[in-house]
Amino acid sequence: MSATSSNVLAQDSMSRKSLAFCGYTGYAAIILFIIGGVWLGGMLPPIPNANDAPAELVAKVKDNLLSFRIGSIFMIASFALFGTFGAGIAAQTRRFETSPVFSYVQIVFAAAGTTIALLVAFAWSLMVFRPDTYEPSILLMWADFAYFLALFSVPLFGGWCVLIALPIFFSEPGREPFPRWVAYVNLWAALLFAPGQMVIFFKDGPFSWHGIVAMYLPFIAFFAWIAVMSWVMIKIAHDENS
Repeated sequence: MSATSSNVLAQDSMSRKSLAFCGYTGYAAIILFIIGGVWLGGMLPPIPNANDAPAELVAKVKDNLLSFRIGSIFMIASFALFGTFGAGIAAQTRRFETSPVFSYVQIVFAAAGTTIALLVAFAWSLMVFRPDTYEPSILLMWADFAYFLALFSVPLFGGWCVLIALPIFFSEPGREPFPRWVAYVNLWAALLFAPGQMVIFFKDGPFSWHGIVAMYLPFIAFFAWIAVMSWVMIKIAHDENS
């Protein structure tokens, strides 16, 4: 075997392992969020509510102070993994591009999405940092800030999904970076994120940032999307290895 052939095989092996690794980090992000955001952190289901009075929010934070703080650590670890997850999607798209347009734009959206997600964890951490020192209204602002970052950023996260779908649709049959059904999953995900923008109009009810439509639906859709895309990346890596 020539040196060139050996290099190509080594590169293919590395690509498969890297893609599978990025897929597994998506699963890790989900698990860490379940621990940090659901079990410990009080973000989902939300212990704070958008219609809480400032003093009521302070009382809730003090009652759950240690678990919120530990949960924040798990959440920021979870959100950091969005970067590797997004890099895997962009790398797989790049393999099928002649000119690296969509893959580069995907990287930009993945980086921006990771930054926004990290700011969610920072805001949550600051909410529980000095509850005895901050004015109650400041704690409420940090809670608002965390949920607005997560839910109101529909053009960013929805746009990321659209940018994953478009190169699949534009590819020649048999040359798609992902199966065609993945494009439709991404378009549905973008659509399900959309109710998050309603939080700017409501402080109570299903369209508030603690409501079933504006908060639960986008959150569940987002992590379901991560699970699907992670599974697809791992499957592609294993199929190419066999």
